Amino acid sequence: MIIHLDLDCFFASCERLRNPSLLGKRLVVGGRGDPFIFDKKPAQAKKLITLNSGAFVPSLFHASHDASHYFNDGDKIRGIVTTASYEARAFGVKTGMSIYEALRLCPDLILVPPNHLLYHTLSHELMEYLATVVPVMEQYSIDEMFGDLRGWIEEEETENFIKHLQEQITKEFKLPVSIGASSSKWIAKLATSTAKPYGIRVVPKKEIEAFVKSIPIDEFPGIGKAFSAKMSHYGIKTVGDAWTSETLIHSWGRHGKDLYARLTGSDNEPISASRSRKGIGMSRSMDHPVKERAELFRRISVMVRHWSHTIMKLGVNPTTYAFSLGYENWGSSKKQYTTYRLFNEPFIQHFAHEKFKELDLYPHIPIRYIAMSATKFIHHDPKTFNILEYDNDTKMRSLTDALTQMREKYGMDIVRGGSEL
Repeated sequence: MIIHLDLDCFFASCERLRNPSLLGKRLVVGGRGDPFIFDKKPAQAKKLITLNSGAFVPSLFHASHDASHYFNDGDKIRGIVTTASYEARAFGVKTGMSIYEALRLCPDLILVPPNHLLYHTLSHELMEYLATVVPVMEQYSIDEMFGDLRGWIEEEETENFIKHLQEQITKEFKLPVSIGASSSKWIAKLATSTAKPYGIRVVPKKEIEAFVKSIPIDEFPGIGKAFSAKMSHYGIKTVGDAWTSETLIHSWGRHGKDLYARLTGSDNEPISASRSRKGIGMSRSMDHPVKERAELFRRISVMVRHWSHTIMKLGVNPTTYAFSLGYENWGSSKKQYTTYRLFNEPFIQHFAHEKFKELDLYPHIPIRYIAMSATKFIHHDPKTFNILEYDNDTKMRSLTDALTQMREKYGMDIVRGGSEL
């Protein structure tokens, strides 16, 4: 069978490890998308890590925050809820809600700034442990993992195994975890969601249809808003409805066929010990929209430096770059570009500035959002690169390698470009 593990209220559970007095309290871990990245004063504790990714899991963070100031921006409360304890959820507080709204629902809420280095570290240590007891493990997100027990644990022993595994994780890591199991990884993930908090659920193959029959279609893992709306249009409200609509769903092409296989537990998707990244992106929303273009491009320089560092750490060479600017109350401007260059920081700084200038169609309107992403990685084969730029790019690549090593050792702000000051 395939198992799925989901660490209950992971960020909050990690904070309770650091501070046991938070146990049983109405607790929220909140985030602000790193309001400190654009500070002109260098930060000593700024780190960048690439172990995990996903919603509310930034790769760049400060090692610590002052809780008394983190959520305050003058007389306003900023930030969103990234994790709420079950005690807080009882008051209607939930992930993605603004901190302001959460405090309105629960005035005595305890607010804790994120400590992402701690979360990344504990997640990594747990995965290392799991790899010693389960033959194949897949890190799905910072707080979710899949494991393959096939050929290792007999199906009838699955429930005993995952119960013991749950107890061992609680004993070794002091972290509450829920575990689901089934013949399909997505049914296993669905089983976990019905077992939370701190529960286990095994769904044998012969019981899948009865298990999923009445579950709302938009609660099935991986059903996006588009497919959910499309199914609703055809009267498909539950997973059971989808089971009886095979011909219709298959008519939607390959994605429809893949979706139907997941819904019926017949997808046979494997557990991947390593999941390759398809892209590397970075974005920031501004608490205060930026009108001055000199300040806008200073911030772009800061973001490109961190973005470049991530790309270098992962050892990939992108060929397609996308940039986006969001205007205050005025929509956005975005475009994608392809170029075959040996990646290096001087190149991407110049390229990004050039393209963002082209994108800035309304130079008198304040900017509220900046985004950049890199995709379509290739192996480092010189024959694929722009031959006219290759010699210079090779020199700049060596320089970028040296900068990457220095920032790894001394922090992201040890070397900054003149345009950032």
